Amino acid sequence: MNDRQTLTRPVQRSIALYLLLTTFAGCVDPVELPIRQTERRLVVDGLITDEPPPYVIKLTYSGNLNRALLIPDELAINGAVATVEDNLGHQAQLQQDPLNPAFYWMRDSRLQGVPGRAYTLRIQLPDGSRYVSRPEVLAPVPAIEKLYAEYRVSDPTLLALNSFVVRIDTQDPPEPGNFYRWQAMSYMPVWSTSNDPQGYYNRSISAGEGAYAPFYGPLTQVLSDQLINGNRLAGQVVLTAPLVALGTQYIEVRQYALSRAAYQYWVLYQEQLSRSGTIFDPQPASIEGNVRSATDTNKLALGFFGASAVSRQRMIIPTDTINYARFVSRFGPLLFSNARPEIPGLAREQAQAAPPAKWLTYGK
Repeated sequence: MNDRQTLTRPVQRSIALYLLLTTFAGCVDPVELPIRQTERRLVVDGLITDEPPPYVIKLTYSGNLNRALLIPDELAINGAVATVEDNLGHQAQLQQDPLNPAFYWMRDSRLQGVPGRAYTLRIQLPDGSRYVSRPEVLAPVPAIEKLYAEYRVSDPTLLALNSFVVRIDTQDPPEPGNFYRWQAMSYMPVWSTSNDPQGYYNRSISAGEGAYAPFYGPLTQVLSDQLINGNRLAGQVVLTAPLVALGTQYIEVRQYALSRAAYQYWVLYQEQLSRSGTIFDPQPASIEGNVRSATDTNKLALGFFGASAVSRQRMIIPTDTINYARFVSRFGPLLFSNARPEIPGLAREQAQAAPPAKWLTYGK
């Protein structure tokens, strides 16, 4: 790989947009729009797979969640009783995380997900109200046959980072009605502004110096096989990871098989995210999932409890062929600046000294 490959349109337009909005922020008086108040509702987020437990189910009340891992105490559901059962009568009670009360763990290895079985989540909230999910059949998923990445150089006239575009190849089964979802992430090196105290072009910085932080792809990478049934799915983009520092990139991709109901849920979720966000847009509707009150079927929770087999692959991408001096010369003012914009999906607050141990041997 090198940085002389064909130029493409930037995939991180939000950086330029951030800088543009920052420029004009001081010229416009802030406007606070009224927020529609709604009744507090249960929100469920969890998945049973065919990989060994533990599985985690997140239980919260509806409200303003800024970060998925930072849940305000008033929104975390503390003291719920939750169980998962399959259609053969096996049952396991979830254990609440003592440090993160919104997270409930299913650790019983006897209830590991099995393709073809149906799974149901039952919840009793601290106020005594009970909820139950519709049974979700754990569908098998074809294997990820190939995982690979392409290095893309951004338009030099725009403030956009170079990136790695991660793709997979897989084979859709001959039977119609298959639905897919991909979750992808990267552990990538990140530079601190303290790495360059003398200016943007301090050549004493070594490639890859700094910590590793996770970069998460969107939750809504879904696909129906309606137009590709039985064919090979080649070159499916599952992650576009910006290059925020030179150093080895660690990629993981998971491929899930969804039920039709789960697919429709994630499509609606994506439609909400893709709204233009102007004051003329209609107020977003609550995305109701497959969990409802056990005593009042018209009372639905938000979120979705799913079940799926999973195919997982990992890869390591070196960046030693990228010209370090040229990279820092172009992107140093952006990456080392104290006014550096945040990159959507990059969780700098979760940075650690090194990527997770045993990256290549996980699951073997």
